[in-house]
Amino acid sequence: MQFDYKQFHIDASPLEEGGRYYARAKIRQRALTGGEAVEVKYSGDLGAYSSDAAAFEAAQRWAIQWCDEHIA
Repeated sequence: MQFDYKQFHIDASPLEEGGRYYARAKIRQRALTGGEAVEVKYSGDLGAYSSDAAAFEAAQRWAIQWCDEHIA
């Protein structure tokens, strides 16, 4: 699932593999001038979960926390 948070665009789509869902997030900084968004952080795997909703929630929490800590 993708969403915007402050000046960032976040893709927190879980990866499904073997009946488990792996939380991960990719954070891009939105371009203020209408240009391409620039990737600033990729989480890697944040853990395995039994549902896509749980994996999304974990990735979303991680991404929001990262954005709050690194906002310019």
